Parts: sequence; structure tokens; C-alpha cells
Amino acid sequence: MGVRGATYRLAALLLCCSSLLLWAQPERTHKVERKETAYGIARQYGVDLNALFDLNPWAESGIRKGDVLRIPVRSEPASPQPATTPDSLDMPPRTVEKKEEVPGSDHGQVDTFPRDMARRRPVPPTWAKDTVRVAVFLPFHAGRDSLSRQEERLRQIARDCAAGIRVALDSGAVMGSHFDVRFLDSGQDTSGAMLCAPEQLWQGRNVDIALGPLKRSRFLEVRNWPSMSGAAHVALTDLGDKLAESGTGILMPYPQVEARMQALAEHVARQHRGERVLFLATGDIRNLDAEAAFRNAWTSLEVQDSLLLMDEVEVESKGLGFLRDSLTDVRRNILVVPGGKANRSLAGVLQTEMQLGDTMDFRLYADEAWAFFRFLDFDLRERVGFTVVDGYGSLPDSSAVVPFDSTTFCVAQSMANMRGGAPGAYGWLAHDVTRDVMMWTAGHGRDWTVRLAGGERLIHPNPSASGQLHRFDWVPAAGAGGLVNGATRILRQEDFQWVEVAQSSAGMGGADSMQNP
Repeated sequence: MGVRGATYRLAALLLCCSSLLLWAQPERTHKVERKETAYGIARQYGVDLNALFDLNPWAESGIRKGDVLRIPVRSEPASPQPATTPDSLDMPPRTVEKKEEVPGSDHGQVDTFPRDMARRRPVPPTWAKDTVRVAVFLPFHAGRDSLSRQEERLRQIARDCAAGIRVALDSGAVMGSHFDVRFLDSGQDTSGAMLCAPEQLWQGRNVDIALGPLKRSRFLEVRNWPSMSGAAHVALTDLGDKLAESGTGILMPYPQVEARMQALAEHVARQHRGERVLFLATGDIRNLDAEAAFRNAWTSLEVQDSLLLMDEVEVESKGLGFLRDSLTDVRRNILVVPGGKANRSLAGVLQTEMQLGDTMDFRLYADEAWAFFRFLDFDLRERVGFTVVDGYGSLPDSSAVVPFDSTTFCVAQSMANMRGGAPGAYGWLAHDVTRDVMMWTAGHGRDWTVRLAGGERLIHPNPSASGQLHRFDWVPAAGAGGLVNGATRILRQEDFQWVEVAQSSAGMGGADSMQNP
């Protein structure tokens, strides 16, 4: 027992001495030099990056020259290693691997994501060692000497989309993953068959992210390819929300009419509670979905609030019909027209009616398509509080260029260089949705679409819309498996510009508490 007791006393003495030595050591710190990153410093001292952030919580939002970092103590400090990460991110350097080139384009690298977007957690710990397989299906119609007008239009859209996708993929390397990208020609040959085939994909390995084709029939054909099982499959054109119900992982980036009309109904209800609202229904086949969606949304609101009043007035797409009998000069005339482009003629007739009734007080609410009717008088728009609902795409007029930040300008320049000119709306949509899907995949793994469609509440890996023209709020489709974009916003004409209602300084008929999804 004496020997064992002596052994215990010796061990306790050694432990105490070790603790005193560690306590006596000065705390290890590091003064940040130019071009150093948190990842590089953690690697230099052989410590875990998360441990470094735990000891220096403020450093997670960025470090600068002159900052002093506390370094976690290691029992066996590793020999210093030179930092090799780029200055823009605290992530290991990764390259974008491209297996095929897009026809007819020359390009270079583009600037990476902003710091706050790329460093956002959570990120799967094994992501940096993975390879993400991206398949892009676009109708380039390679080898065709002559194209029909429709095919030529599709090829132009394809080139726009290709430029946006490539800029997004070049930027995506900062997330710490390799991207194996393959562009496939979904155009048709003279026999009507697609120019690409399943053999051009990864045999025995599933696609992680797929974009396109642009046409519904081609999209459904590609869905049946063996390698497409489990892919986050993005439709780059508006193929209808019903498509999202047909399979798991389908993403519809275009906001659906139900979401827009729900937002419009809620806004009108807040602004005009207790007032009579005139719902102008044309019955045009092109407006039926929007009119039905607004009618259903308003009905559900009426159940909750007995002070909501709405009269439905039948009008024609080329005339007002019975509207004149419903107008009054005693109180405000609240007019709601849910239909889109099909109401172009009605918009012209309605403008004349409101100009003739200059002693009446009007408020006009409509779909986003009305914002593009250039013949509508700007002074009249101001007078009637012209308000539209859109799907949070690009702003509806040229004034949108003014508030662009430097990041958006650089992205636009990079896409223009790749495209050989401005890529247009399809290029921006392809860029924004590609980047958004990559962020979701990086933040939550390859099965994020299935989990989100199943009702699981996942933290958005990048809630900020900085530097983008589109916002995506993925919500489950009516069926199982697919996701649609539920993002909407309300815009009002003020001072000859479109102002988002939540940002408007002057309320029209009451305070508005609407916030973007």
C-alpha cells in the first residue's frame, strides 16, 4: 500500500506541476497582417477554425489588419504553415472543375461572394471534400446551320442562361467544394430527338444540381434519366406550378399566381378595411387563374374580418361593361384588377374613364404586368396610388439601375463579358437561382429539397438578398416533393419611380405593416 500511495502522490505532483506550467505560460496571440484570413491563421497554428471562432467570437464577421486574435492552446503546437487561402474568404481554396465548355463564349474568373454570405453557418463538415455534380440542359442547337424563329429565340435565351450560370458557378468555388459541371445541348436534331443523351452524364452517380431544359416536354424527358434521381432540378422558365407536383426535388423559381394574389388581397384588406372594393373580373381565359386566386384569398380573409366588403363587377378585356354604374363620387373607388397582360386593352379604357372622372377619388391595384404598360399616364398613376404585386424579380423599370451596389455591377459586367452583351432577364434569373440553390446545398446537404418539401423548417443559409435581382422563398408545392417560389412584394408608383410598399415613406390610406417574405 505504501508503494501505491507513493505512486498516487507522484502522479498528483506531476499533474499539479503541469497545470502550473500551463498557467504560467503567456496567452498565445496573433496580430493579423495584411491578406491574412481566419482560416489561414487557424491552419498556421494547427488549431480548429471553430475553436478559433469560439475564443474570438467577433472574428466570425471578418478580420482586418492589426486585429489581435487569441489562439487556442494545443498540447503539441504544430509547426507554422503558410496560409494559402484567398483574401476574400476564410475558406479553403477550391477550384471549379468544368468538363465541357459552353458553345460560343469566352470568359474569365469572376469575383467571389461577399464575406458575410460565404461564411454563414451551418456547413456540413465533409462538404470541403465533396464534388458537386452540376448538369445544365440548354438548347444550343449545335451544328444547325439554320434555325426557325422559335429555335433562334431559344438559343438566345440559352446563351443568356449559360452566362448567368457560369458566373454563379465560378463564384461558387468559395464554398469549399469542387464543381463538376457539364453543359448538355437539349436542342433537337432534324429528327426531333434531343442532341444530348443520358450517357453524357455520370454513369452510376447521381446529379446533385440540374438546370433546365427550357421546354416542358424536354424537362419531363430528362427527369426520367437514371442519373437525375434525387437532383435539385431547377426549371429556368415558367413551366407552371403543376410540374413541381410531379416529382421530388423540382424547383420552380417563378412565383406562382396564388402567392401574388394572396399578397395583393392581404394588402388591399389592410389598406381599405371598411371600404367597398370593386373587383374587376374579365372572365378572359388568360385571367381565370389570377381572378380565381384573388377571389379565394379574399374569401378567406372575409371569414376572419366582417368589415371587409367586395363587389365583383364584370368587365370585358376591351371595355368597362357595368363598371360605370358602380362608380361613385361620394367615396373612394377601390379598383382591383388581378389579370395580367390580357388586360392591356382594359387598362387603356380604364385610364380614359379615370381621366374623365377627375373629380372622383380612385385607388388602382393590379398585377405586375400592368407596370409594363407604358401608355399609362405617369401623373394619373400618382393620382390613383397605382400599386402592383410582383414576384420579386427585377424591378419593373429603368430606375432599378440606380440603387445597384458594386457587387451587382461586377456580376453584370462579368455576365456581359461572357455573353458578348447584356444577358437580360433570363441571365439574371439563372445566375440568382443557381447561386441560391448552391447555398442551400452547401448549408444543408444534397437532400435539402426533400426535407423542405416534407415540411421541415430549415434555416435559410443566405437570408440577405444583397447583390441579387431575385429573391427565393421556397415553399412546398400542392403535391409532394417539389418546391415553388413564394416570394412576393407590393410596389407603388411614387415620384415617377417604383417604391416597395414596406420602404415607402408616404402611406396611402393607412399604415402598412407588410414585410417581405
